[in-house]
Amino acid sequence: MQAFINAKVVLSDKIRNGVVLVDNGKIVDVAERADEGIPVIDCCGAYLTPGFVDVHVHGGGGYSAMSHDPDDIVKMAKAHLAHGTTSIVPTTLASTIENLHGAMDAIDAAMEKSKEAHILGIHLEGPYISLQFKGAQSPDDILTPAKKDPAVLLDHSRNIRLMGAAPEIEGGVALGREITRRGIVASVAHSAATYDVMVKALENGYSDVTHIYSACSSCTKINNFRVGGVVEGGLSLDGYTTQFIGDLRHLPVELLRIIYKCKGADLAYGVSDGLEFAALEMQEGEVYRQQNGLSVVYEDGVMKLADRSCLAGSVTTMSAICRNLVAVVGVPLVEAVRMCSTTPARVVGFGDRKGKIAKGYDADFVLLDDELCVKAVYTDGICR
Repeated sequence: MQAFINAKVVLSDKIRNGVVLVDNGKIVDVAERADEGIPVIDCCGAYLTPGFVDVHVHGGGGYSAMSHDPDDIVKMAKAHLAHGTTSIVPTTLASTIENLHGAMDAIDAAMEKSKEAHILGIHLEGPYISLQFKGAQSPDDILTPAKKDPAVLLDHSRNIRLMGAAPEIEGGVALGREITRRGIVASVAHSAATYDVMVKALENGYSDVTHIYSACSSCTKINNFRVGGVVEGGLSLDGYTTQFIGDLRHLPVELLRIIYKCKGADLAYGVSDGLEFAALEMQEGEVYRQQNGLSVVYEDGVMKLADRSCLAGSVTTMSAICRNLVAVVGVPLVEAVRMCSTTPARVVGFGDRKGKIAKGYDADFVLLDDELCVKAVYTDGICR
């Protein structure tokens, strides 16, 4: 047994001064005081929050989720751990089936090897997406489920937690049903869907929207009449949870406020969409090559395709997103933590043991100073 004392404990609904009791990596209680003789960790008045959970992250620390080496995945997770992300779901990019199988095998193995940062499973972003809204995905590797059976991916691992697909492509609606049948979250991703298709997708298993406003359809005119798209469906239909990239580069503050106002902290949640360059010190103007072969450049605090035609992914971390939500967007800290920890953990099926400071939950914590910068990170009650 040990006690985290002198903390401003960020609970699901409030912040309270108190003590968090931990035993064997689990939270035993949140109390007023600790009994004498229990070893203590003095938080010195810092905020104690649940560890951040990133369910859409392609890499970090110089390592990619597309690597076929489990050690690379472990190092990727550890790079984000240093920034307060205690649990991740490594996310693949559209690629060949063979390459995706190799990446999935590496993530499966890394789940067992990673003893500090927690790897919760696999997020398949594509390859069943819209060519029109491919973003930084490789166009040569985009498939349709009607022509390439998704079972070749879905059968390959029992650890798939989330799969992003475009419901409007041929076979896309049926794919939503199949994803959900397997207990996997179906997310509308890189999609040109209209509002009507978003309604149909919701009826056929889709329940999440991948990085809303980024690489997806919005209100447009068809035959002189305005038609809603993925954005409008994701924001207005209560059945959808919505991911957002909170680096203040992919989305300006006003769009983050709209997402928060429409969905709230229990249906909207932050993701880093971080590339292998996340959680690193970057040099302005430096050009890199991703593992999918696309060249990207770091510029204006974000990764862009080398031709500057679109953003390629972020280099942010979940702690930075939480800080942005509070300091810039104006979200109360309790709700910002829910959007960066509680809600994403729940979406991918870990809502009963991760993402909260509550009895019975895993003792994964972040200590934040008054500026919400990371002071220390704990997983299973151990300082990392």
